Parts: sequence; C-alpha cells; structure tokens
Amino acid sequence: MKSPIAALAMAGTLVAAANAQSTAPGGARTPANTAGQRASAPRQVFSVNPLTGQQAEQPKRDDNVAPTAASFEPVPFDQLKPPTMALPTDPIEPFLLTKDVGPFMVLAKTFRGPDAERFALALVKELRSQYGLPAYILRTKDYANRSMIRNVPPTAPAGLPRPVLAEPERTRTYDESAVLVGNEKTEKATEKLLHYVKKIKPACLEALPTIWNNRRGLRNAIRTTNPYAPAQDLFPGKRNAIVDEMNHGPHTIFNCPGRYSLEVASFNGRSTFNVEAARLMDKSILKKSPLMTAYDDAEKLAAGLAKAKEINGQPVYVYHDLRSSRVFVGAFNSPRDPNAVKLREHLVQQSAMMADRKDIKSGKPIAGYDRGINTLIAPATYLTDLDDPQMPIRQIK
Repeated sequence: MKSPIAALAMAGTLVAAANAQSTAPGGARTPANTAGQRASAPRQVFSVNPLTGQQAEQPKRDDNVAPTAASFEPVPFDQLKPPTMALPTDPIEPFLLTKDVGPFMVLAKTFRGPDAERFALALVKELRSQYGLPAYILRTKDYANRSMIRNVPPTAPAGLPRPVLAEPERTRTYDESAVLVGNEKTEKATEKLLHYVKKIKPACLEALPTIWNNRRGLRNAIRTTNPYAPAQDLFPGKRNAIVDEMNHGPHTIFNCPGRYSLEVASFNGRSTFNVEAARLMDKSILKKSPLMTAYDDAEKLAAGLAKAKEINGQPVYVYHDLRSSRVFVGAFNSPRDPNAVKLREHLVQQSAMMADRKDIKSGKPIAGYDRGINTLIAPATYLTDLDDPQMPIRQIK
C-alpha cells in the first residue's frame, strides 16, 4: 500500500502529463508547450483541499481593483442622463467666495455646463449641512479678465477685447463653477482638511450627471488658495523697522477708517533714463536728493492741509516708505464714491489758492497766506486702494 504522499506525487505526475498535450480539432494531439506557445487549457482551481479533503476557502474579492480601461472613457454628452434630484433654486450670492475666507483652502469639485452653478450650489449646501464644512462657490466669470461674454452678466464693455482662451473655454467661460472648502490660515492645516475631504462621498454627486463614471466622490480634491486673498496673507514677510517707525506720526495712514483715499502729493527722489549718468552719481549728489527731505516735506504739507478750510474738513493722511512719502485726503469705502469726485474737483480748483503766497520782490511769505502749504497739490485721477495686495501700505500696521 502506497503512502498518501506517494499517491499525491503520482497524481501530480499524471495531471502534468495530461496537460502536456491538448487535443486539436479532428482528434489530433498537439504539444502545448512548444517554443513560443502556451498551453491553451485553462488553469484548474481546486475547491477541495487534496490533503485534508475539506472545502477550500475561496479567495476574497477586492472591490478596490480598477476596472478595465474601457470604463475610463468619458460618456458622450448626448448620452448623459438628467439629474435624479431637484436642483436648488436658492440665490447663489450668499454662497459665493469672498476674500475674507482662507487664505488656504481645498478645491473639492469643479462643474461645467449650463447648470454648473446649481450643481455647485447643491454640493455646497450638502457640505455645510451634512459635514459642517465651510464651503463656497467660485465662478470663473467673476474674474475681471474672464467676464467678457457678451450679454451674459457680469460682462465687459463692448470695446474691450475678449481674453485669450482656447475652445471650448472661449464660449463656455460663464458655465464653470468650482466648490472650495475650508477657512485655514496655514498650509499644514490644509493638509489635514484635504485628507478628510477626499474621504467624503456626497449623496448629491450620485444624483448629478457626469462624463466620468470612475470619479465619484471627492477623492480628486486638491489643495489651493483663495484667489481673492492678498499676497501678504499667503506669504507674510517681516516688518521693516524703519518704515514701521516712520508711519507712526499724527497723520499716519493707519488711522484712515476707509479703504480708499485720494492722493494729492508725492515726494520722491530723482530719476533718469540715462543709465550712464546714474552710475556717475557720487554720494555728494545723493545727499542733495529730494528724498532726503521727503519725510519732512510730506509731514509739513499734511499739517498745513489739515488747517486749510478749502478741504472742507476732510481728514489728511501720510504714508512713508523707503522710496517716497505720499499725502492723502479723505476716507472712502467705495472707489466710485460721489463725494470723492466732488472733493477732487474742488481741490483742483482750490490748489493754487491754498499754496503759500510770497512777495515777488522780497520772496517772503505774505502774512495770512503762510500755512505751510509750500507745494502745489495735484489730486490723482482715481482713489488709492489702501488694501491693494500690490501696494504694501497696510502690511506694516
């Protein structure tokens, strides 16, 4: 009597010999492992363990295995099904992104098409109500250089050229809406938020049509920043001690309660287009630069304007940096404030009358007209945005 091991070895030999040949059509036997060929017989899977005689455990199915390449193809637009849920009709304005959010956020989803805004609104409302996340909508058409679709507000004047965009964005710019999540102050906090957002599978996305069936949920979310946030909020720099000290006078611009003000004078150094002449300047010439007295000149002018009746009681402010000293009049909250327009027109008319008058023969100031306004002011044609990211006026506050 043979042992079980010997019996198994003999059975394995017989199976190998049987698999070594395969039957061709017509009953002819052909070798299955000839050079450059593989056996055509399917691999056998035993459902019973040959050693123990017990039922073998079937392998578990992995649901995370990617499907075939054919399933990654986009669905044609004419085959997209309509939404299976009622889209929200709430006003979108309360959910729009503002510059006060962030600055570091997560881009959760982007929608394109005629119903992009309502799709984005459905996702934002679910993220807020079901997951307690601060979610917002960012529309491409809200950008100044992309709001040039005629007859689709907001739109640009007819005389302005359209932005340089390729198709289909050229004609579908107004159909794009993105959903941004988060109100983080650091990049590290955004990483933690990103891991959480990627695991979310909103129910509304299952009811919305998509051309990518394999992109369900928010697992394709990425980190981003608030495009409206000032640059100094993203990459704050060190405060300049000299500039900080210069802007703590009685007329400092940091006391301005408004966001906009009207610049009326600027004290700068000399400039030239002749590079060779600039290289020949020595220290003695630099000591005679108007920039050496710019600080004192601006402060004196501000003090004189503050006492002048011609400015109709408007406040006066001064801002100093390493390149210039500027004087401002008025505080406004809108760049198109009608009061600012009236103020500018009034200052243009009164600029000569406000300047100090001197006697022609003696060159001395005339009594009653020596108010410290020894510079003829020149009001700017537009208001200065004190919070503009390109201007470091507010950075040292």
